[in-house]
Amino acid sequence: MNDKALYTLEYDKILQKLTEFAATSIGKEEAAKLRPSADLAEVNRRLAVTNEAFRLAALKGAPPFGGVTDVRPQLQRAKLGGALGPSELMEIALLIRGIRRVRKYVSAGAEEIEIPLLEDLVEPLIDAKPLEDEIRRCIDDQGDVLDSASPELAAARRDIRTGESRIREKLDSLIRSASVQKMLQEALVTIRGDRYVIPVKQEYRAHFGGIVHDQSGSGATLFIEPEAVLQLGNKLREHKLQEQKEIERILRRLSALVGEKAELLASDNESLGYVDFIFAKAALAESQFAVLPAMNGEGKLSLRRARHPLIPEKAVVPIDVELGGDYSAIIVTGPNTGGKTVSLKTVGLLSLMAMSGLFVPADEGSVLCVFDGICADIGD
Repeated sequence: MNDKALYTLEYDKILQKLTEFAATSIGKEEAAKLRPSADLAEVNRRLAVTNEAFRLAALKGAPPFGGVTDVRPQLQRAKLGGALGPSELMEIALLIRGIRRVRKYVSAGAEEIEIPLLEDLVEPLIDAKPLEDEIRRCIDDQGDVLDSASPELAAARRDIRTGESRIREKLDSLIRSASVQKMLQEALVTIRGDRYVIPVKQEYRAHFGGIVHDQSGSGATLFIEPEAVLQLGNKLREHKLQEQKEIERILRRLSALVGEKAELLASDNESLGYVDFIFAKAALAESQFAVLPAMNGEGKLSLRRARHPLIPEKAVVPIDVELGGDYSAIIVTGPNTGGKTVSLKTVGLLSLMAMSGLFVPADEGSVLCVFDGICADIGD
């Protein structure tokens, strides 16, 4: 199809509107690369699946694509043995949930209306709920690894909480002493570099021993981990290292499980995006009050109250056009701003839309043709 004609007839603006109705990034990619087809069978197939989506959305509402993202790069890394982060694993779980929900949505619709093309699209999608359940058992919705992920992690975190409590108790007891309070800038316990410290005046540095972890900009205050809690701080650090080591082990294990199904999930990710693209076509049709046109390959078109889709509904003037029957050509005449150009663009753009599998803004009974090519030369 001639790219100049596509641009002249503003086909790109239709695609822009179409992408806005897609819920997923892959669906938007599919919408952006849509092009008309000159094959009548292919055009009828495109329109048929759009019609199924249109009818199903009218029956069941919008499909449940919420939370589904493009995780193909993460799946590829997992396939190659790389470790995924908690939020990346949760995105995989959301994809698996999205696959299951879309399958259920289509299956429920198929019990009430015939949608064989949509059924064929979702039938190969895998059910990986056990993998989703395992990810969710270990990671929460905020992307944090849960204590329940392993007994070792739960134990390490108990030790951390106990260690922190003991350090705080010791330091709180220290700063409550009247003799100590005069040596502090403030009677509080704070943290510097994951170590618990107290703000000591510079001149009393030697009184506390321990380690200086930071100082104020003026140098008048030193943030000291007193010698009295140094060993407790070291033990706490060990527990935190154990925690991090166990988290990494859990993430590697989950990533390996994802890697085992990476190829299938990547394929499903693309399929789900394509289904989203089809429902975007249905949503565009609804927004334009568009209808399913009858198609032919014999050069015949009959548009009834056709409306240019880029002109606001209240301003657009519908047109009736027939070609290929009693008339093989039309001469359009009239004054400037009388609608000649818009009429030409309407016929051309609606033809491109129909050949792309999109409904057209016209009345029921409209007929369009699959042309070998569409040319447009508009302007002085």
